[in-house]
Amino acid sequence: MKVTVLGKYGPYPKQGGATTSYLVECGGKKVLLDAGSGSLSRVQEFCALDDLDLVILTHLHSDHCSDMFILRYALKGKTLPVFLPRMPEKEYGILHACPCFDTVEISETLDCEIPGTNVKLSFCKTIHPVECYAVKFREGQDSFVFSGDSRYSGPLTDFCKGTGTFLCDSGFLSSQEDTGALPHMYVREAALTARRAGVKRLLLTHINPVYEEKKLLDEAAAVFSPVEIVKELEQYHI
Repeated sequence: MKVTVLGKYGPYPKQGGATTSYLVECGGKKVLLDAGSGSLSRVQEFCALDDLDLVILTHLHSDHCSDMFILRYALKGKTLPVFLPRMPEKEYGILHACPCFDTVEISETLDCEIPGTNVKLSFCKTIHPVECYAVKFREGQDSFVFSGDSRYSGPLTDFCKGTGTFLCDSGFLSSQEDTGALPHMYVREAALTARRAGVKRLLLTHINPVYEEKKLLDEAAAVFSPVEIVKELEQYHI
């Protein structure tokens, strides 16, 4: 499996950047994992939009799905499977009504294979203001989890156990924020999740542009290693 970072920022991008989106290549298929602002321009540096085989949306906040409302104008004569939560109803309804999208509702009981592959998908509901899911890709002995957006969560930690690579929403410093008010993990909590789950590698993403990245990385590295902050347009082999 290979993951290309199309956008790593949230809730808005820094100059020249994009919000949360990744191209996951597995089993000969191309999966768009979240579709934040700027992602459609970026993904075309790696494949044509018509070459996408599947879209997975962890949740329907704009910094994770805004370019889906543009993608519907670009697909010509193709129906694209889209996995997404049922709520919020307004955003779901718009995407569900698009004839170019074949929508599949995500739930924690949804375990399936990407058609034509041996890649298995499973989901874990996270703690966020809207319905949101972490997603796990498994192909043979290789595994990869993307957290979506979440506060620190025991079930998410259990979901990550034994995972090779953990790509985690983690853009806040514990020294500067009140955890009770945040719908996201501190970087320290992302690293703690990785340590308790026994993952092999932690990749930090959903970076808030107001922070200095070195401070984010230092907070995580004090708890878990190896860890790095993802780079946009970089490709990571799982």
